[in-house]
Amino acid sequence: MTRRLRLAVAVAVLALALPASAAFTTKRALGPNDRIDLNRASTVELMRLPGVGQKKAQAIVALRARRPFRKPEDVVAVKGLGPAWFAKVKAHLVVGAPLAAGTAPAVTTASRK
Repeated sequence: MTRRLRLAVAVAVLALALPASAAFTTKRALGPNDRIDLNRASTVELMRLPGVGQKKAQAIVALRARRPFRKPEDVVAVKGLGPAWFAKVKAHLVVGAPLAAGTAPAVTTASRK
């Protein structure tokens, strides 16, 4: 491989890795009073849930785009999120009214006391 090609490959790999690593490094743990609204949370907010990375958060957003969640238990329809996972995080999940089309997600966690 030529030096130029190796450099191009290295730049491409870094370009793909940086967005994922930036989101991962900013992941904050959920506090006891924090709640995530499954119908309104952004991908980054959903990633605060234990066991939810970027791909699962995107899958949650894609599922709710097809049909909004009616109850927190509906999230187990996402591949990889089963009843055992739900039992661990159900205290942090709420389901509010779905966002209107074209509306940006708002911060949905409860304030800490």
